[in-house]
Amino acid sequence: MDVGQVSSLFSQGITKTYQIPIEHLDYTFIETCKDVKYLEKILRILRSGEEGFYPDLILFCENHIESLNPNSRALRRDKPAATASDFTTAEWEKINNEMETWATEMKEEEYKILYDTTEVFKEKVENFPPVRSSNCCYSTDKSKTLKNRQIKKKNVPRDYREWDKFDVEQECSRMDENEKNQISKTSITTDIKLPNMEIDTTGMTTKEKNFIANREKEKGNEAFAIGDYKEAAAYYNRSLSAFPTVAAYNNKAQAEIKLQNWHVALHDCETVLKMDPQNVKALMRRATVYNNLQNFRAAVEDLKKVLQIEPENATAQKKLLDTEKNLKVSEPLYQKEKKGKRILIQDIEEPGDEGGGGNEGEYEKGGKDKKTAVLAGGENTSQKTEMGNAQKKHPSKGDGCKSEPKEAQKRRDPSESGVKKGKPEKKASPVLKDCETLKAEGNELFKSGQFGEALLKYSEAITNVLSSGIQCPEELSILYSNRAACYLKEGNCVDCIQDCNSALELHPYSLKPLLRRAMAYESMERYRQAYVDYKTLLQIDSGIQAANDSVNRITRTLMDQDGPNWREKLSPIPVVPVSAQLHWWDGENFTSNTKQKETAARQGEQLRKSSENPDEMFTILKNKGNEFVKKGDFAEALKKYNECMKLNPQELTVYTNRALCCLKLFQYEQAKKDCDYVLHRDDSNIKALYRRALAYKGLKNYKASIDDLNKVLQINPSIVEAKTELQEVTTLLKLNNEVGDKKQEKQRKKIEIQEANEHEEKEDTEASASEHASVSHDSAKGEFERTVPLSSTEKLVISKPSNAYEFGQIINVLNANKDITACAELLTMIEPKDLPALLSNKLEGDIFLIFIRALQSDVLYRDPDLVYQHLVHLSKAERFKMVRTLLSRNEVEQVQQLFDSLAKEKNQQFSLGDLESLKRDFEL
Repeated sequence: MDVGQVSSLFSQGITKTYQIPIEHLDYTFIETCKDVKYLEKILRILRSGEEGFYPDLILFCENHIESLNPNSRALRRDKPAATASDFTTAEWEKINNEMETWATEMKEEEYKILYDTTEVFKEKVENFPPVRSSNCCYSTDKSKTLKNRQIKKKNVPRDYREWDKFDVEQECSRMDENEKNQISKTSITTDIKLPNMEIDTTGMTTKEKNFIANREKEKGNEAFAIGDYKEAAAYYNRSLSAFPTVAAYNNKAQAEIKLQNWHVALHDCETVLKMDPQNVKALMRRATVYNNLQNFRAAVEDLKKVLQIEPENATAQKKLLDTEKNLKVSEPLYQKEKKGKRILIQDIEEPGDEGGGGNEGEYEKGGKDKKTAVLAGGENTSQKTEMGNAQKKHPSKGDGCKSEPKEAQKRRDPSESGVKKGKPEKKASPVLKDCETLKAEGNELFKSGQFGEALLKYSEAITNVLSSGIQCPEELSILYSNRAACYLKEGNCVDCIQDCNSALELHPYSLKPLLRRAMAYESMERYRQAYVDYKTLLQIDSGIQAANDSVNRITRTLMDQDGPNWREKLSPIPVVPVSAQLHWWDGENFTSNTKQKETAARQGEQLRKSSENPDEMFTILKNKGNEFVKKGDFAEALKKYNECMKLNPQELTVYTNRALCCLKLFQYEQAKKDCDYVLHRDDSNIKALYRRALAYKGLKNYKASIDDLNKVLQINPSIVEAKTELQEVTTLLKLNNEVGDKKQEKQRKKIEIQEANEHEEKEDTEASASEHASVSHDSAKGEFERTVPLSSTEKLVISKPSNAYEFGQIINVLNANKDITACAELLTMIEPKDLPALLSNKLEGDIFLIFIRALQSDVLYRDPDLVYQHLVHLSKAERFKMVRTLLSRNEVEQVQQLFDSLAKEKNQQFSLGDLESLKRDFEL
């Protein structure tokens, strides 16, 4: 046995990785070792846990490596990804808000992309621009032969014999010809004919125009990228002719700057800033134009505006420094010129005013008076007016002079306003008449379903009003609102929202734009903005059913989406002023109550005048009847409708309106007659069918009621009220049939009983008399005794239900008859703790309200503790929170009254603290 074998017996072995002896994994060896790389290997083995986990030894090794080489890679540790706890609350909120805004923007962009690519439309062939490089295409045969020749020809070195025949001049001429051919090939694209400047968009929808504009803009971007600025400007012009956008104007301005067409670029930048005053690109590009036009002051103003919007814009900061330097250099010259002008102006002040008083245009400098209209050389006033007109024709800011608007000029110079008086007034009336005719045509097209054509009419009317300069915000607001309706019908929600915003700027808190904007937000799944608009709408007019339904629907969606704290994520709902809340819906316009008070005094005169015209009298009486219906005064409304029928008995709407009043006044027979008359004339009238069904229900003719409700649902299956009524009437019919079967059985028993003695006959006659009031049904399993009313005057007999099904049947009957006393009797029979189990998941708003009214009746005075216990267990029932959320303001007030009554009761088992905690459960 040699020495190596003996030493291997005494050794403890080596590690799997790096083959390091295990004896080296020791404090003494690590302390004495100076080789950093070797120590790093030991540290990796210790960290891996290959030979066991020794935290102290790992720490000792790390400290020793740090003392030898502090920058060692082995000492680096992986930093985990940051979480919410690593940031402050403000930083995390900022990150979260940015993510949410990014998500909403991405949704909008995705919607726009899908919107633009959903429909494929055919475009006229003449509208297509020529394909780039189409005039200079080479034949494919020649290209193929050239390629084949190049492939066949190999770069073989010349033979010595060839060098003897080599001609230097011929070779040089051949090389020159090749260079010329290459130059001609590269310059061949410069001879391309530019496309036509305008696109024929007649008959296209807005969607198609937008699609074409985007396509032409992309072509312009491609041309701009390769440096062909003329072609880029041409394509941007085509895009603007199809559908003008901010991006196309901005891009065209940049192309014109590259072509050094400064005035055209300036006009494009100003157009962008009219559409978007905070557009940074337009401000930067206009500053570039001003710099090239030596108008450094205007350039400085634009660059300062950019830095106000984006303080960290390095390009704007650099340009501002350069422009300020140029301004300082040019300022002394400008001051000298200015002083010279001032001296001359003082000399000819009066003649200048007299001679130039009647001229429309003035040459104004930096907001000075009309004195500055004279030129430096002391020229006469005729030259001054010519220059003034020239300035007006070309409103560029070449010399740093800002042209004032016409209104400011009129205020400044009364002589001009006196000359121009009467011109706008003469133009105003024809423009407004044209707008009225265009709006009427648009309304007719909209009614017939031609939304695209109606949209064009409204757009034409809007442009006419805006170009005329006439101030009529109400008319403009209506036009914007009507065009928004067209956009909404076409599914173009983005443009619909823009038009609604414009309408609301002109006429704040207007109902129609608010409703249409809310519907557009909802269709774009921007539920928070839609909820805010609907709630604002309900502040103005709480009777709009569409808004109420949408609020309920969006509430459920937001609760599912954002959880219980969904209200915190909403933007604040604006408080509608009282003046706007007084407005009410009038079909086409909104009139306030103050106007109603003013017109109330004139109604007597109107009635006298309209008595001569029966049509006017008819509409006035009908509108009055509608007002009484809205107020709930059905008796007065019935009188007005009766007067309407005397004037025009052929109008069907009066019959349906009178049927509604008769239903509210429980005159079911008269309501049925009115509906019969309407249906004889128009058998598909939904209102008449529905109201006749209600009349049949009141007359206990359930089969006829079911037939009418089925007809209603066949015509329009989305009517929720008809569905609920159909369910109620069906249950009533089933119960009524059961009562009829039981009556027949009882009558057969009665015939058999008559053969017995007189004593039994008396008992049976008493029993049969009691059967007219109620019908008892005892099953083998001991089911409860149910009683269905045979007439509206009979009293229901209630027995204690044994399960949820029986309880539900009783509640449906009580709810259908609105029998509060019977409901109170039912609540006294059952234990409060059993109420959630009996209700199961069938708690609805009307059932909740009948419980509250029943508990507020004599049950409260008999046993307040029982009322409290029922309320406690009612709050634990399924769907309680949902039902509580959907309660209206009046219904919440009823619940509040019940709690106020309980608070007044003394010496009860519950304390005021218990009542307050229960109030919180009811969200009071």
